[in-house]
Amino acid sequence: MDLLIYLAKASLLLTLFWVVYKIVLESETYHRFKRIYLHVGYGLSLILPLLSYTKIEVITLSPAFLAPSSSEFVPAEIKPTTSELIWSFITEHAVLELLYIGISLVFLVHLLVKFFRLLSFLKASKAFQTDGIFQIEKAIPEGAFSFLNYIVYDPKLYSETELKIILAHEKAHVAHKHSLDILLAHLYTCAFWFNPFAWLYQKSLVLNLEYEADAKVVDNTTKKEYQMTLYSITQQQFRSQLQHSFHQSPIKKRIAMLNKNKHNQSFWKLFIVSPLLVVFFLLFQVETKAQIKNSITTTETKVNRIEITYDENTTRETLNSDREFLKEEFNIDVSYSRLRFNPNGKLESITLDVDCNDSFKGSVASPDVAELPVYFYRDYTEGAETPFGVGIRTESETPSKTDYNTIKDAERFIINGKQIDKEELVKTYIPVETYSYDKSSKTLSITTKSEFSEIYYSGMSELFEELKEKYNDKVLKAFTFFKLTSDYKVVTLSMDKFKISDTPINASQHDNSSQIFRTEFGDTNVIYLVDGKEVETEKFNKLDPKEINTLDVVKSSYEIEAAGYDAKEVDALLKVTTKKGSNKK
Repeated sequence: MDLLIYLAKASLLLTLFWVVYKIVLESETYHRFKRIYLHVGYGLSLILPLLSYTKIEVITLSPAFLAPSSSEFVPAEIKPTTSELIWSFITEHAVLELLYIGISLVFLVHLLVKFFRLLSFLKASKAFQTDGIFQIEKAIPEGAFSFLNYIVYDPKLYSETELKIILAHEKAHVAHKHSLDILLAHLYTCAFWFNPFAWLYQKSLVLNLEYEADAKVVDNTTKKEYQMTLYSITQQQFRSQLQHSFHQSPIKKRIAMLNKNKHNQSFWKLFIVSPLLVVFFLLFQVETKAQIKNSITTTETKVNRIEITYDENTTRETLNSDREFLKEEFNIDVSYSRLRFNPNGKLESITLDVDCNDSFKGSVASPDVAELPVYFYRDYTEGAETPFGVGIRTESETPSKTDYNTIKDAERFIINGKQIDKEELVKTYIPVETYSYDKSSKTLSITTKSEFSEIYYSGMSELFEELKEKYNDKVLKAFTFFKLTSDYKVVTLSMDKFKISDTPINASQHDNSSQIFRTEFGDTNVIYLVDGKEVETEKFNKLDPKEINTLDVVKSSYEIEAAGYDAKEVDALLKVTTKKGSNKK
């Protein structure tokens, strides 16, 4: 449809040029300037519809315009008519455009056939050259014509005087290269065949070329003699053609033009079309675009904090996109190393380095982002307590010590929505995800960690076995467990970044080659208790795992002090109950 709009605008412009020419300029005697005017008309009609100016119009909407429409309003369904369906098919499938192109090609092919047929005729005819112009004497219906650098005439049809004048006229056409004007006019009408004014425009251009050639001949011969020659050939037939013929009609207009006074030439008339072109441009080539401005005052928003986490759902594309975004929007440089992706393109491990370029920077590494997702944040809020952070995201936060004192006297226990008798929970370990406590009813509600198969465990050894299956020897996560003592007191056990090892040591140091249980607490001060008695580290490490019934790790200051130790000096208690000790009880 854009093509049809362009053609309509171009046709309107050409019509405008022709109307001005016909009313104001055709009777003027400055034929060369009129020729230029007609060529400018062709050019501007093709170029001006392609130019446009965009005007922005600001529209202020009141709050009423922003109100939501009624939900009770249901638009009526309007069925299109048959004519609307046909027009829709025509526009959607560009039927009109295809039809236009097809007809234009027919006109173009017809023009090319005429052009090459005329060239073939000129090349096949015997010619002689005079003053750089090829002349051909041949019997032709037109009597005489010129095309490009050729003049063809039938000497038998004219007297010597008439032939001299006719040759002078055709030489004027050749000298001014009028054949190119004719070709241009025919090419234009091939594209705008549907516009009747395009054909009238072509006819006016051809007639003006005859005026120009006539004026050239009259400068070198008498006006009366030339007019008599024009009269003598009026009975010869004229037909539309590419070449210039001395017999071009109408003869009456040509003779009238020869007798006009050339002294009163009004060149200003050439510019009458200019204001009309401005009007056309303002009417059709100025595009108005609306820019909506709300009258409601809005508050400018600003990003005060940026936080990003990488887990098992992160892809390489996400990493690249985040890196570009952070640099462009916040001038934060991030780099990734030691990347490992699974076959599905999801992230498995990463080392993250962050530099905020404002003195805040750091790095973090995770061997398993599914369990240990990494994160970093930058808080731009003025007076922020922690403006920057980078680390490993834990699933839950460790409860504070004040919470321990609050929940220690709990009497009712609800685990995962089910009430459990406290007698059943004595000396068991409950893996805690979240919890809440009702002081009035002394009810402790617990949600356990979904990664554990049981809601509670009778000993730490069972916990360690499950942890080892998931994390191997090194556990980097923080875990919180609740334990109900024999006197029904709730104590907590928190473990963070610890190791579990069942690697066999040198068998020559022991009586058998069975696997020995080894604890690794680094530089912490740990008290080892076996069947309630304190033992040395070396003796503890020599215990046969097959003889161990339960193993408890106690880090709660409350339980450490309850066992008779100073919590400020002792970091943890490692309690082991052997099978023999269990039998004695």
